[in-house]
Amino acid sequence: MVPEYSYPSSEAFQPKLRMKAANGHGLAPVPLTDFGIPSVTSRQRPRALALDFDTVEGVADKSHKPPPKTDRVFGLQEAPTYYPSPEEFKDPFAYIKSISEEARQYGIVKIVPPDSWNPPFSLDTEKFWFKTRRQELNSMEGGTRANLNFLDQLHKFHKQRGITLTKLPSVDRRPLDLYHLKKSVDMRGGFVVVCKKKQWAEIGRELGYSGKIMTSLSSSLKTAYQKYVYPYELYLKSAKPLVQQQKEEEFGGPITPSKRQRTVSGTSIGDTPSLSPPGTPTDARSSAMKNGDRTSLSVESMLDMKTESEYSASGSSYSQAPDGELGEHGRHSKRIKRETPQDEQSATVVGSNMIMHRKTGVVKRLHDLASSRKPGENCEVCGRGDDAATMLLCDGCDNGYHMACLKPALKALPDYDWYCDKCLVGTGEFGFEEGQVYNLRQFQEKAKNFLDHYLSTRMPLNGKSKRATRVTEDEIEAEFWRLVESLDETVEVEYGADIHSTIHGSGFPTIERDPLDPYSTDPWNLNLLPLHEKSLFRHIKTDISGMTVPWLYVGMVFSTFCWHSEDHNTYSANYQHFGATKTWYGIPGDDADKFEDAMRKAVPELFEQQPDLLFQLVTMLSPKRLTEEGVRCYSIDQRPGEFVITFPQAYHSGFNHGFNFNEAVNFAPADWEPYGKLGVEIYQDYRKLPVFSHEELLLTAAERDHSIDTATWLGPALTSIKDQELNMRRHVQMIIPTIKVAKSPFKENDEVQCAYCNAFCYLSQIGCGCTSSVVCLNHYDELCDCKRSSRVLYINMPEETLEKIVSKVNERAALPQQWVEKYNKLFSGGEENKPSAKSLRSLLVESEKINYHIPETDQLRKIVEQANEWVEEAQSILARKVGYRRKIERTGSSSRRGSVKSGASSAAGEETEREVLHKPEYIDSLLQRIESMPFTSAEIDLLYERKSQIEEFVEHARETLANETNDADVYVALIETGYGLNVELEEVKALEVRLARLQWHERASDAGKTYIYLPDVKNILAEADRLEISQDRDELYSKLTKASTAGDKWEAEVNSQMRSGKPDYDLLDSMYDEASVTPVYKETYDRLGKFLIKHKEIEDAFVEFVEGCRSAEFSARPTYKDARKISEYLQDPASENPNSAEIRRYMQHVENWLSQGQALFFTAGTSGNSTLTSHLETAAKRTKNALSALDKPHTQQPTAEGEKRSSKELFCICRQPESGLMIECENCHEWYHNRCLKIPRGSLKDKEHYYCLLCDSRQVINRDYLRPTLEALEDWLKSASALGFIPEEFAHVKTLVEEAQRFRATLSPMIRPGHAYQAADIPILRFYLRKLEGSDVYLAEETQFLQRILNELASAAAAVDSRAGTGELTSTALDMPTKSQQYVTYNEYPPVYQSQPAEPGSGAGTMGDTRRMVVVDQVPRPSSLPVNQIPHQMQQQQQQQSAQSVQLPPLSSLLSGAPPPPPPPPSLTPPSMTSSVEPRLQINLPPPSHFGVHKAPSQLG
Repeated sequence: MVPEYSYPSSEAFQPKLRMKAANGHGLAPVPLTDFGIPSVTSRQRPRALALDFDTVEGVADKSHKPPPKTDRVFGLQEAPTYYPSPEEFKDPFAYIKSISEEARQYGIVKIVPPDSWNPPFSLDTEKFWFKTRRQELNSMEGGTRANLNFLDQLHKFHKQRGITLTKLPSVDRRPLDLYHLKKSVDMRGGFVVVCKKKQWAEIGRELGYSGKIMTSLSSSLKTAYQKYVYPYELYLKSAKPLVQQQKEEEFGGPITPSKRQRTVSGTSIGDTPSLSPPGTPTDARSSAMKNGDRTSLSVESMLDMKTESEYSASGSSYSQAPDGELGEHGRHSKRIKRETPQDEQSATVVGSNMIMHRKTGVVKRLHDLASSRKPGENCEVCGRGDDAATMLLCDGCDNGYHMACLKPALKALPDYDWYCDKCLVGTGEFGFEEGQVYNLRQFQEKAKNFLDHYLSTRMPLNGKSKRATRVTEDEIEAEFWRLVESLDETVEVEYGADIHSTIHGSGFPTIERDPLDPYSTDPWNLNLLPLHEKSLFRHIKTDISGMTVPWLYVGMVFSTFCWHSEDHNTYSANYQHFGATKTWYGIPGDDADKFEDAMRKAVPELFEQQPDLLFQLVTMLSPKRLTEEGVRCYSIDQRPGEFVITFPQAYHSGFNHGFNFNEAVNFAPADWEPYGKLGVEIYQDYRKLPVFSHEELLLTAAERDHSIDTATWLGPALTSIKDQELNMRRHVQMIIPTIKVAKSPFKENDEVQCAYCNAFCYLSQIGCGCTSSVVCLNHYDELCDCKRSSRVLYINMPEETLEKIVSKVNERAALPQQWVEKYNKLFSGGEENKPSAKSLRSLLVESEKINYHIPETDQLRKIVEQANEWVEEAQSILARKVGYRRKIERTGSSSRRGSVKSGASSAAGEETEREVLHKPEYIDSLLQRIESMPFTSAEIDLLYERKSQIEEFVEHARETLANETNDADVYVALIETGYGLNVELEEVKALEVRLARLQWHERASDAGKTYIYLPDVKNILAEADRLEISQDRDELYSKLTKASTAGDKWEAEVNSQMRSGKPDYDLLDSMYDEASVTPVYKETYDRLGKFLIKHKEIEDAFVEFVEGCRSAEFSARPTYKDARKISEYLQDPASENPNSAEIRRYMQHVENWLSQGQALFFTAGTSGNSTLTSHLETAAKRTKNALSALDKPHTQQPTAEGEKRSSKELFCICRQPESGLMIECENCHEWYHNRCLKIPRGSLKDKEHYYCLLCDSRQVINRDYLRPTLEALEDWLKSASALGFIPEEFAHVKTLVEEAQRFRATLSPMIRPGHAYQAADIPILRFYLRKLEGSDVYLAEETQFLQRILNELASAAAAVDSRAGTGELTSTALDMPTKSQQYVTYNEYPPVYQSQPAEPGSGAGTMGDTRRMVVVDQVPRPSSLPVNQIPHQMQQQQQQQSAQSVQLPPLSSLLSGAPPPPPPPPSLTPPSMTSSVEPRLQINLPPPSHFGVHKAPSQLG
């Protein structure tokens, strides 16, 4: 059962579709530019909301492949659906060609890509705006539109005569269809015939009336026809020919061309048009114009109708009325034309009421009329523009008519809407009105709202939910055709059609927008399909929107594309990106004529008014009516992710089931050319503007594409164009012998078109000096009114050039046929005259150069393959290959360590080669096979000669074997001869065995005269076994066997000793000498030599190392590198030595010494991942930087005026430049690296102030190692003198000790007893204390002394601050601006500190200090105070201290090193400080209130 595709419930999309557009309005129009996109300057051009694809009804589901529907609407058969494999889908043109034979019979087919092919939708839905077309469904159907047009014209006709048709007449209480009533009467011969034959009852039954009495029905129908239709019918008989004549005048010729035949024949379609130009287009015009007068029929003959006077009284356009004043009227009323000046009046023929018709010069006349006249300026009858006061304008077309020129003439202005004959007869003009501007989201909402409303009001409701039930696709299709054919129910929808992708973007990825997307270069991408290497459109020099550039289509339910075929009869490809189903209807190209006949038969009125109706894409006709006329019609349903392909000449139409998005483009394979040529000819007949020049396309293809594949179809096409063009040139020159011939004045890229028929004039044109217009050679008489002799024949391509181009193409096209003729000639000799294999190969190579598939090449290739195979087999026997000849190697002298070559390996190789040889009987089989093959070869005679040579060799070889000899040369000569025959012979094998035994004895004898290795001895013995040489009867064999046994024994003993843990080196040395007389393996002999040499090297190294360790001078002892090498030797048990124990003791001493160092720098289990060596290396670098003599306090680095200090200031305890995160101490204003302080970054966020470890005893650097004292390091370094070798760590320890000792000497002046320190010395003291903290060596005396001095000075400063209520400490970075130096804001109640005795056991204070600072009060402080303003009280205190202290030189002068320092003071270390590592730093200052991080010094100021 065919699954029904149902529309999902609207509730599923309700929440998402109710969102408003971004611009705040639902479907308000947006102004457009000329290209159909929203205006840039418009305020209403928003960036739209992107389309939510979750709300789109249809999505691609390739896994579901529904079978064809068997019960479609109207009983239509479904067109085929193809499912190509991924391999087939790679080349679109190859695949379409493979299915075209079947698919062409349907006109349209559907192609479903493989599941793996899923291109993304790449259009930017936020920027995509488009304009729609409004479609009234019942106006598109041909019959319905003809019906409505007829009623409209009938209404105007009767209204102009004073009768208003407000409603249609009723028969049997049902409105009478006057249009179908008229058609039924016309089918039976007209009103008079129907009345005579009394066929009104029959017509009534045909119209569906059956319940009324036939007599009454006949009377009603006759009365209605006679009253409403017959008067208009009589009017049309007289008016229509005149209107038709007027149209032809305006058109410049017949508006209905003769019909062309659409049959395909060979490489062209249709009959070749006559080479002579057609007759003058005006010859077929109505003869009624010959007299320059209009003739009206007499109205007295009208049956039961008004008289002529009655018609005149009713105001007919033919009635006469007296002249009178004309008043002013509105737009749609009659208007009086203003007076036209006399000099603007058109010239007329004397005595005539209209312009005289001209048979020639149509183009010039129409051009003059178009440039000089506007609608309503001149009378359409007489052509004059005078007497504007009596000019009457038509309320339908605005054309003007003199009231006196009308027949009968009007004497007064009518008081009703007046229409001219052209409007009353009808023009048939119809088109779609423009709709609004939407983005996809808006149009989706409109489409959904329309569908929901329509289904809720027109479709059946669910009994429970009271909502519209789900409808199937078949129900939607049936409803669509009901609305299309409905006369009284009008439904209007909108369709976004023909949207240019060059402006709005394509749904496929493009190379410009998505260069990395693989689908941007996919051959099925519709942007690339027209330009495929197999598409002729790649030769078009410009982009053609809609043909070579895709168009986009956005549909809603019931939106329609009407019956049409593609421009120029091309192929088309339509891809649906997403959305609801699109139903297609297709007519095969073979039924195109039937289709057009059926359309003309169904709506002859429309084709009479508009012969080119099918070019306008505005007319629908039910497939049911088409099939009733014998037209084959098929349908297909297209869903997301599917292609629909239409074929040349195939008419197609369709409609949408809901909101969807499609993209389409044209393409042209080679088989399209004849259809395209026919399309151009039809365009010329209808004077329709073509899209491109067919001639230019083919000539460009000839210029660009030189392939034979193209030449095979291009040659005949170009030949036809060339013949037609040259014949037309000759014809024009024959008709006009004096015509001038000149080079075309147009440029190469100019698109020159015939001003009469609009055809492209690419090769030549006809021009005249009176106009800039040109015409084609068919319409040379339609250009102007000048004499023919004034015409000019413009040649764009000379005859010689055209002939040359066509000739080259035909030559390429003829190459395959020429090759076929050679092929047939070669095989025409029969069995007695077979072609040679060489000639066949030459012919095959020639076919491959043609680069065109010729069917005969397949058979020839098989024959050549057979020939090559046979010749190759014959050559394998005939060729005298050097590789098969025996290489006899003579033995010679060799060195002591030389070897004797063995024949075993070569024999094995020969055995392999012998396997590919053939038996002698194979030659006979080759000679038999060649007799049945269709060729001959030179190898046949050579094979017969080789057969004779084999027979002679066998006889000679058997003789030699029978008479045994010891001369090897005899055997060698015979064997070489046998191998040269390239066949497998038993006699050759026997000769080889005989020769091999002679050669073995020679090699074995040579082996006893020189030294050979054991493998060579074994090879000689193995060869003897292969040759079946007996040990008992051969002395050489026995001797070699004993030597092999002795060699195996030596090998086993040596390997056993070398593998043992304690080898006997004396034994190995003797066996090494024994190898000189015993055959051994060379590898074992070399390995034994290296083993003994290595043993000697290790012994020497041990002796040298031990002697070095015993050296009295420490620097002369071995290094750690030497010890490591000896340690590696000790790992091997075979390297044991009498000195090994002593070496291990030395190494143990070093291990113990390193353990002491480990205890100095690390606590148990705290060394982490760092080794002692790496730590000492890092510690030496840190200490060297921290205690550097180049780093001095600022007081010792005065700078001269104008001299700049170094840009790299040193900070922190590490004394390194600024880097990373820097933290400033709020008290001393020194900057520290956060990596040195080891403070987690997370704890810095909530803090405001920071006090360093010099200003706050509670701040501790969490080092993961210990700092030993200098004394401990000196002791450890001194103990290294007892070590046997110098450890790697010794150099780093030495560096630490030397740097610490140097710095201690530098600080010795500072700790001289009796020196009085002042507050100004605090920064210097802090500077040196920081350097001590940055060192990895703890200088206990200096550190504790500086801590004590700083505590005393800090306590004094705190006391002064408590009395003054404020105080500041100076910064270490004297010359650097700090945050405090910029501006400081004090808290409203700052803390006041006072020195008090420390509590016992608190740990506060060092160096005997028992005081600490506590908060005693909080007093108000000014809101702000300059930083460098020292309180007056503190200044006084400093002055008093200075007066009471011993007057020693200032600290800065002591550090300059002028006087030599006194002897070092006694130890300042208290009794409790006896540890070898540093204690915790203790400095008593006010406790910090907050912890903060500030900017780095380089970021200040």
